[in-house]
Amino acid sequence: MREVEQILAEHGATRGPEPDSDSLVHLQLLTVDLPELQEVNTEAIAKDKVLLASQLAGGPCLVEDTSLCFTALGGMPGPYIKWFQDKLKADGLYNILAAYEDKSATAVCTLAFAPTPHADPVLFTGECHGHIVPPKPGRGFGWDSIFVPSENTNEDAGNDGENTNRPFSQMTTAEKSKLSHRGKAVRKWADWLGANQEALFQRQEGNVRLPGHKGLDFKSTYSEQ
Repeated sequence: MREVEQILAEHGATRGPEPDSDSLVHLQLLTVDLPELQEVNTEAIAKDKVLLASQLAGGPCLVEDTSLCFTALGGMPGPYIKWFQDKLKADGLYNILAAYEDKSATAVCTLAFAPTPHADPVLFTGECHGHIVPPKPGRGFGWDSIFVPSENTNEDAGNDGENTNRPFSQMTTAEKSKLSHRGKAVRKWADWLGANQEALFQRQEGNVRLPGHKGLDFKSTYSEQ
């Protein structure tokens, strides 16, 4: 939630239509254990979950579904990473790849946003390619300590002249957000919010009562394939 709020604050596309308008987005964390569709596609899972969540919330709702896909394992654990992380922790996840030379992985984040209960969700997906390393403790959570994004390279090379890669756990929140799967997905969501801010702001202020997604652009052009 902190990462999302920081990205939205820096992006600036989520302000209201007037200069003195409040932000369109006031995030509140809803802690609820939703039943999850047994599916390997994060977009399908996120869409199904946000339909349930928006009904429970009684209003606009954003749901995130994250996958960590190991190339050597054909894309697994994928969307089941939450349960693998819970049982194995970062050390166990790294050990899964111990017998494989290929340590490459892809982190995927899909945000599903429903502006009202029962409205068709709009999806935003971000991907971050990288590789798995032995755990390097620091800030962050989950498998941040073992995932090194391919775009990240520490230019302060050692005496051997080689670059030293850092996992998410050894980055600041701002550094991580620039590279991460979540950061990419949130910026796409922010772009969409900005493009639709007038209709969304009218809903938020209660000035109009439009059913479902009427008046909003719900084209799926923002989702990475």
